[in-house]
Amino acid sequence: MMDIKELYTVESHEKGAEIRIVSPLDGKETDFYISVRGIDSKQYRSAVKEFHRKMLNKDEDAEVYLLVAITKGWRGLKDGKLEVEFTEDKAKDLYSNSPAIAAQIDRFVVDRKNFTMG
Repeated sequence: MMDIKELYTVESHEKGAEIRIVSPLDGKETDFYISVRGIDSKQYRSAVKEFHRKMLNKDEDAEVYLLVAITKGWRGLKDGKLEVEFTEDKAKDLYSNSPAIAAQIDRFVVDRKNFTMG
């Protein structure tokens, strides 16, 4: 028999997962990782409601807002020799100025297997 708890996904999606970013310049894997929540997380579902409101108001930043809302952090990003600490403003700047990275996050987040074991 199947244990009902084996079917629950919210906790693993809330915990999040890391995506290794591929460079939009040469298509090679980088040492930059972004940690995001999955689509079954409460945070994602809440952000989607705001995303829809922004879309109705023709807000061009709606998609970026959603990606920032589910981003938990990152590692391996620098500016010159200094490490770039994660902030929502820095994430907004990254996703706004690198649509290829935003697209990677978008594809990763909707794939539920990235957040569940097995």
